[in-house]
Amino acid sequence: MTTESKKNTRYSVAEVAENLKAIGLPPDWGDNYNKLVATLFTEIAKGKPILPDTADVLIVAAGVDLEEGREFLAGVSERDANGDIVGAVGLTQNNYPHQFEVEGVNLATWCAWDTLFIAPVLKKVANVVSSAPGSNTPVELEIGPDGVKAPDGAVVSFVILDPEDIDTSSLESVWMTFCHQIHFFPSREEAEAWTSDRGYNFAILSIEDAFEVGQLAFADMLRVA
Repeated sequence: MTTESKKNTRYSVAEVAENLKAIGLPPDWGDNYNKLVATLFTEIAKGKPILPDTADVLIVAAGVDLEEGREFLAGVSERDANGDIVGAVGLTQNNYPHQFEVEGVNLATWCAWDTLFIAPVLKKVANVVSSAPGSNTPVELEIGPDGVKAPDGAVVSFVILDPEDIDTSSLESVWMTFCHQIHFFPSREEAEAWTSDRGYNFAILSIEDAFEVGQLAFADMLRVA
């Protein structure tokens, strides 16, 4: 699918999910690592850094080899000045544009779409506020395990990538190439205006369809969470 032939057209949920699989997002970690990530989300959502001893307990409890688990966490997590984990695989205690509040704890996510699958993995309701790039119009959502409440007409921009365009082993590559292109917008027209000169191919999905993409892409993690 070339940029010229498909730019900003109405990709289906299945096409977006297929592209995510092709570029390796999420990676095919297997049940034990999926369980580890799910438990990381739960710990991060408590709002306090995860200390090394706690991280080791989570690794062992998930059935992952301790040294391999430590290496895995080093590649998918954000750390504070003490080296403690404050974010991983999309959910963070650091400040990002996509605000994600769960049970009174103020968190954030790396990209807009993260909010739509992390809340179901947590099995909790999240209140999300995210400003659309360009206009800075806030988009407010309520996301739970079974669906999302969103303003009428709100959409999500999804970048459509070739596997060669992204290095999923690098957090920086995922952030720059993928996360920084995915945002909530109050309308399709505003999303189309922002994506029109970004140099990437985009799908623009309704919030409900983007939620469904998360259910498909993270089905294995949701099963073991």
